[in-house]
Amino acid sequence: MRESGVDISSQVSKVITPDIVHWADLIVTTCGDADEHCPALPTKTKKIHWPIRDPAKAAGTEDEIIQEFQTVRDEIRERVFELLNEFRETVN
Repeated sequence: MRESGVDISSQVSKVITPDIVHWADLIVTTCGDADEHCPALPTKTKKIHWPIRDPAKAAGTEDEIIQEFQTVRDEIRERVFELLNEFRETVN
């Protein structure tokens, strides 16, 4: 992420609580387990699933593993930008 100008060094995983689920307008899942076991959502909450490979499961040389992380990072970036553009189109 640093290569892309994003500092995530102080980021930590967060538990998705019922309060967060009820607050959210949109839930994005990125792994099959999360997609399949996502709790029941309020009717106002939209859920979309992005089937993204887990780069932590990458095998190969160090360079190949780094490349997999970069590929996944770039895929997430593109999907986020597409999602933001969809929001802009619905607002305008």
